[in-house]
Amino acid sequence: MKTTFKKQQGILFLVLSLLVMTACQNEDATSIVEEEVAINTELAQKSADIDLISDDIGFIVEEAYQEDESSVSFLPACVTITTVLTAGFRERTLDFGTGCELPNGNVLSGVVTMTHEIDSDPARRMISVTFDNFHRNDVLVEGTRSVERVLSNDVGNPQSTAIVNMQVTWPNGATYTRDGTRIREWIEGVGSGTWTDNVYSITGSVTTTNVLGNIYAATITTALRRELTCPFIVSGTVLLSRNNATGTLAFGDGSCDNEASWTNPNGDTQTIYLN
Repeated sequence: MKTTFKKQQGILFLVLSLLVMTACQNEDATSIVEEEVAINTELAQKSADIDLISDDIGFIVEEAYQEDESSVSFLPACVTITTVLTAGFRERTLDFGTGCELPNGNVLSGVVTMTHEIDSDPARRMISVTFDNFHRNDVLVEGTRSVERVLSNDVGNPQSTAIVNMQVTWPNGATYTRDGTRIREWIEGVGSGTWTDNVYSITGSVTTTNVLGNIYAATITTALRRELTCPFIVSGTVLLSRNNATGTLAFGDGSCDNEASWTNPNGDTQTIYLN
């Protein structure tokens, strides 16, 4: 009887051990699935779309400052620009009304306000940017942006470094937040007097929080190329990561199209279409 009882105890211990091991394996599998969900195709799509929104805002700031600096701007005629000088600051309000199309075809509405101190050094200036009911292609943009604008960087090009803290909301109510730094360098068409040859190089790193509250990092590993004649980023790569999971978003070979290539943490690649 004692021998039989000891055997039963051994079997019970073995069963319990197997159950614990299975539970741990399931927990690990769940953790992996959660990581993959946090940087799946939908989030890669949204990250790419937010990049485009952020860059259009960069264009607005660049062009408004360019007009302030040299009376030359490529902003469309449908935007109403108001400038107020007060207490050592210049405030410039850009009102896009209910719909105003940029040269690249994207449609803006609402108000963007830029403020900077009037100082004796126009070669380097800090600009504060805020939004009032501002939409880009029906996506609501809120938050702030602090921009350091220099007339000439180390290689002689105009450059803007933006500290971004913005929230974007799609028409279906899905909301994402974006925090980080984006550096926008004007690399072609500087001083030509026409917008059709303007090209920008974009670098930096940000974090994005999705609708579930998951936070993932996006680091530009190959500079993004934005040509003003195209509504999309034409080349460059971004590494998306969360915990131990990473994926790569590639914007193409320089062609102007709405396609990007997303490689997920499992190594599977598919085409996503930008808005």
